[in-house]
Amino acid sequence: MQLTKEQTETKKAVAAQLLTIKENSYQNMMSMQSADLREAEDTNENEQNMFEDGKVDQSINRVEARASVVEALQHDINVLSNLDEIEPTEEIQLGDIIETDRGNFFVGAASDEFEVNGKKYRGISTDSPLYLALRGKHNGDAVEVNGTSFTLKNSY
Repeated sequence: MQLTKEQTETKKAVAAQLLTIKENSYQNMMSMQSADLREAEDTNENEQNMFEDGKVDQSINRVEARASVVEALQHDINVLSNLDEIEPTEEIQLGDIIETDRGNFFVGAASDEFEVNGKKYRGISTDSPLYLALRGKHNGDAVEVNGTSFTLKNSY
């Protein structure tokens, strides 16, 4: 499948924007992790009573609770960083833009809506029900996901 120059540039811009969003989220998470670990260390060094032990436990619990989010962000960043290696095909795949009657989607990593060149996109993963329903479909095909109908307008 041959993409137009505009399609190629759009895919790169959307992927770059989503990668920036994920990298910023990762940096924010790591800052929070570091702050909580410092707080736990500082509190532990100044340990005076049982109340302080509770604060240490809370800080450590927050770090542990965020660990899976940090891991997921690392995974998303790795996926988005390697999209250039994927050759375009006729089938909807990782790295594709999917235009539907209900909005535009980018297959790479789940995300809230974001804007690139005046168009809005929402990131979806290859595990998302919409991606799974649209795989193998062609322009004009309709699918239903969680009670909502989507008609495929274009994908590239």
